[in-house]
Amino acid sequence: MESRAPGGTDVVFTGPGDMFDDAVEREFCRPPDQTLLALARDERVGRLFVADAWRSAPISIVRRRPLRLVERISVAEREVFRIRPHRLRRRDSTDTRAIARAYRAYGDVIGKALAHVGGGCHPGPPSASLVTYDPFVAAYAESSWIANTVYFGQDDWATGEGVRPWWGAYRDAYVRIEERGTSIFVVSQELADRVSPRAVVVPNGVNPDVWRPRHPPPARIDDLPPPRAIYSGTIDGRLEAGLVEQTAEAVGSLIMIGHFGDPSVIRWLEGLENVHVFGTVGQVELAATVQACDLGVIPHRDQAGIRAMSPLKLYEYLAAGLPVLAVDLPPLHGVADDRVLLCRPDQWAEAMPAAMELGHASEGRRLAFIDGVAWGRRMQPVVDVAVGVTY
Repeated sequence: MESRAPGGTDVVFTGPGDMFDDAVEREFCRPPDQTLLALARDERVGRLFVADAWRSAPISIVRRRPLRLVERISVAEREVFRIRPHRLRRRDSTDTRAIARAYRAYGDVIGKALAHVGGGCHPGPPSASLVTYDPFVAAYAESSWIANTVYFGQDDWATGEGVRPWWGAYRDAYVRIEERGTSIFVVSQELADRVSPRAVVVPNGVNPDVWRPRHPPPARIDDLPPPRAIYSGTIDGRLEAGLVEQTAEAVGSLIMIGHFGDPSVIRWLEGLENVHVFGTVGQVELAATVQACDLGVIPHRDQAGIRAMSPLKLYEYLAAGLPVLAVDLPPLHGVADDRVLLCRPDQWAEAMPAAMELGHASEGRRLAFIDGVAWGRRMQPVVDVAVGVTY
C-alpha cells in the first residue's frame, strides 16, 4: 500500500448515501465506485479520504460497527483514509432547514477528520476538494477546509420513487448547488436539463478488465434454451410488465439477473414461462452471463426518474457484443445507434425479431466499444476538476 507524494491535491470523496463497504460488496461496479478508483489511481491526488454517509451511532453500537472517526484502508493499492461520521438518527429529516444544519455539521465532522490526520485539532484554511454524489452534501456542506466542490448526479433524486418524501428538499438542494457555482457532472443530458445548464454529461461506462475477455458461459445459463434474452440490473417496478411477457413468449429463455428490488415483482416473474430469475452475482459472472445471451432488453416504464438515468446495462450489453432492444427513452439515444433498436411500447413485439436479426457484433467492434467507454476515460474530466484543472 503506497501513499502519494506530498504536494498533490487532497480530495474527500463521498458516495450517494452509502458506505465504503457497499462499494466493496458490489465490486466497484457503479459510477461512484469508479470515481473513487480514478481518484485513487491519479498521481495528482495527494491524500485521499472516503467519507461514509451519516450513520446512526446507536445502531452501529448494537451491530458492533466501529465508531472511530478515521481508519486507514487500501483502495487501488494506495493508502486512503476512511471517515465514519455518526449522529443519533440515520435518516435525514424532510425539512430543508434541518437538512442544511445536518450537512453543515457533516462538513465539520469531515474537517475534524482531516485535522486529525494532519496532526491538528481544527480544520485549516481551504485545503481539499470535495467530490460528492450526494446532493445534500454538495448543497450544504460548508466548512473552512473546502477549497472546491464537485457534484456528480447519478440519478434525479427529485423524482426517485424511493425518496418521494424528500423530493422538495432535493429540488431546493439543486438550486443551492447552482447558486454555489459548484462544478457539476451528470450521467445524462436529461438530468443536466433538470439540474444545471452548466452540467457536463458523463454517461456510464464499463471496466475493460472485466468485459474485454471472453468468459466461458456459466453452466446454469448454458443449459437454458436459446435464443436467450437478458435483463440485468435492479428488478422492480421500473419494468413494463407487458413487454417482459412479450419477450418471454418470443425467446427460448429470458434471464432476469440483478438486485431484487421488489418482492412482488420477483414472484410475478418466477410465475412466467421461459423466465429465469437470478440474484446479484460478481462482475465476472455477470459478464459471462451477458456474453452467453443473444439479446439485451430494456423494457422500462416511461417515468421521470428513468428518463434521467444512464442505464449501465446498455453499456454492458454492448460490451458483450449483444444487440439491444429498448423502450425509446432519452438517455439511450446516440449510443451505438445501429446496435440499439429503440421503439414505443406498442412496437415491442414487432421490433424484437429485427433486433435479434442484428446478431452479435464482430469482436473488433466489441473491443473498440469497450475501449471507448472505459471507466478510466469516462472519469478523467471529473478527476481533472477535482485536482484544479479548468476547461
